[in-house]
Amino acid sequence: MVGVVGSSPIAPTIFPNSAVLSSILAKAKDLQRSGEPRAALAAYREALALGAPAAQVELQLGVLHATLAERQEAEAHLRQAVALAPADPDPLCMLGTVLNDLRRFEESTALFESALALRPDFPEAHFNLGLARFERGDFRGAAQSFARCATLNRGEPWSAARRADLSPEASPPFTAPDMAVNAVKVGHDCEQIEYLLALGRLPAAYREVRDDYRALLEELRGKVGIDGVVTFDGARHPLVARTYKRPVFIDASPVPDGPLVNPRLDWTGVERRYLDARPNLVAVDELLTPPALLALRRFCLESTFWNNIKPGYLGAYFFDGFCSELLLRTAFELRGLLPAVMRGSPLQMMWGYKCQSRLPGLAAHADDAAVNVNFWITGDESNLDPAHGGLLVYPQTPPAEWGFAKYNKVDARGIQEFLDSSGQAPVRVPYRANRAVIFDSDLFHATDRPVFREGYTDRRVNITFLYGQRINSRA
Repeated sequence: MVGVVGSSPIAPTIFPNSAVLSSILAKAKDLQRSGEPRAALAAYREALALGAPAAQVELQLGVLHATLAERQEAEAHLRQAVALAPADPDPLCMLGTVLNDLRRFEESTALFESALALRPDFPEAHFNLGLARFERGDFRGAAQSFARCATLNRGEPWSAARRADLSPEASPPFTAPDMAVNAVKVGHDCEQIEYLLALGRLPAAYREVRDDYRALLEELRGKVGIDGVVTFDGARHPLVARTYKRPVFIDASPVPDGPLVNPRLDWTGVERRYLDARPNLVAVDELLTPPALLALRRFCLESTFWNNIKPGYLGAYFFDGFCSELLLRTAFELRGLLPAVMRGSPLQMMWGYKCQSRLPGLAAHADDAAVNVNFWITGDESNLDPAHGGLLVYPQTPPAEWGFAKYNKVDARGIQEFLDSSGQAPVRVPYRANRAVIFDSDLFHATDRPVFREGYTDRRVNITFLYGQRINSRA
């Protein structure tokens, strides 16, 4: 997965005696972060010519070429970075991601293992090793790698004994930004704790935890918007501080027997409709078998991994605990049923998003993949507006000069202005439970504003699988 590595752009202060070089490196870093990969490449090459550390610059050149799906160029730069800094696990990990995209899974596995030999507590290397193992059909090994990544980020999933003992400080410690809160997140957590108490998943002592969250929620009302976060006083709310964003309960139910993706669907017809459509897009109803759908609902309702705060909704990511054998096998089965669409594309990423009942979901954006599978699991009875609440897919792809950061999240206003200027209406796919929308991931898409019932189990939940690299690399 491009970008899921431990490296970061070179700090401009490493050359205190060279103001010009420092300025060029600062410019390269800013361009890279703002989604201008071509300009960033030019700036890093200029810095290299002026004597910047070759290993670090070669790494960033490799990262940038990888974001542009220029994998041959990326491989060449990353091999140079590895040769120049063989004890640095970052270029090893990044090279592994490129080879994974090239479907050279044996080589990528060896690179990730080498990176972990140098840095055993390297979450990104564990994650990417999980992807490589998944592609080799090693679901158990993949699950172990993904679990190790999540553990390094959030700590071990809590046992019943650990849930009962709220006295120790949670580990590992989180940074101040990761401990920030808003009413959307704290309100959700209040509801989830209440839900888990009712099911008997949490001991009765968690009523005090729930009450501490409720008290914090009252303090937050009217003080921060849906697109902002604030810090809170951990001494004033100690039970929140000890449980916030922790794997307090993770559903570990066994995977249902039999197929998970509906084998009765006409998958050949689904492929034909996708390939004939302009743009490439198809909606598929009854995606999952009933046992798989129920199991996924349970996993998403009960597991405490909704840690990423978005404007009006919450995210749970592959590398941060949103992973199970159920999800892995579903993604694997689905790809096998659509060979002409997927073309063997490696699984890149998966996540879940959970919306508040009437708040907006995702704004228009594109994803860094070839094929996007987006499906919904909340019951239809929760949706108060059956004509909407699903997905808007625009017929436009990002301009050639835009990089990932710009077309995915950085420039929301610029994206909307670009879409409005074309005068082309999006395709609206209304919400239905167990409906999937499969489309070219290069297309801009957005949540069609949901109107759902109030209530924890009524929150709109969508799951996304991303496969492969972008079909049309942005030159």
